[in-house]
Amino acid sequence: MAILIRPAGRVKKVKSKNAQKILDRLKSYLDDNADEPIRFLCGFWQDQQDAITYQEIREAVVAGYISEQTFRDWRNDYSVLTSTKMKDVWEKAMQAGSISQPIMDGLPFEFNTQTPGVLRWITERGADFVTACTDEQKKAMAALLSKKMVEGHTVDELAKLIRPCIGLTEGQAKANARFYDSIVASMKKEHPRMKPESIRKKALTAAHKYAEKQYRQRAFDIAQTEMAFAYNKGADEGIRQAHQQKLIGTTRKRWSTSGDDQVCELCNSLDGVEIEMDGEFSIKGKILFPGQHRLPPAHPRCACAVEYIEVEE
Repeated sequence: MAILIRPAGRVKKVKSKNAQKILDRLKSYLDDNADEPIRFLCGFWQDQQDAITYQEIREAVVAGYISEQTFRDWRNDYSVLTSTKMKDVWEKAMQAGSISQPIMDGLPFEFNTQTPGVLRWITERGADFVTACTDEQKKAMAALLSKKMVEGHTVDELAKLIRPCIGLTEGQAKANARFYDSIVASMKKEHPRMKPESIRKKALTAAHKYAEKQYRQRAFDIAQTEMAFAYNKGADEGIRQAHQQKLIGTTRKRWSTSGDDQVCELCNSLDGVEIEMDGEFSIKGKILFPGQHRLPPAHPRCACAVEYIEVEE
């Protein structure tokens, strides 16, 4: 019988009624609204793959790099995606977050999406999203076109391997290449008489299927993170608007996690920390996006929330 040993300091904390309600509402929103962004993100990356010709990829393999024009095209693609799809995702999540706090229940409040704070956040988030996604794609392609990769594969082989990896992160692209190489090595050992072309074809088919799973995972990660970020920002903006409308008094914010064993050490250290509205939480490590220290998420797929507490009526 397995015995569960909890790490020191990871004993589940009892949540206040309001904190648990806030976490439940966030989780419910993320669970109910992830399908659409996952679907259009996967379709977006498929369109990017279809848009680049095999000859262009082959030339990139020979040159050892993707042309700057291709990256400019990808940046434009992400800009269009942001304005036509992601903007709606952020606005919808902010709207839901704005009324997620129990202290807002029953108030005659209507969230205004046209305030400077909301509009500025969406604009800045959109610019950061475009830059981050394009840079990640650029690093992934650089990894696949490295000297080691080029020397270890034929030009045609690598060109065929690259296409389904367009849109993956650097780590995912490397994992896909390793998966392909492992299939090739295994088949050579198990079927020594099989033609090299047949081995590569079967390995590419397997790598393509693996890439499809990787795309869905990346789309899920992006959808969860972006919706959580916008949802928490919406909660913050909603509280500020309600305060300006004199519906609530002075408030403070308190970090809240689910408190279970799935919570990372970083978020667990923040659980229960209470600060002023304009204060910043002590989040260690690299800043992934502007404003990260003010609100969750603290990292990709973070499901933490902030509880707003009225300290002065």
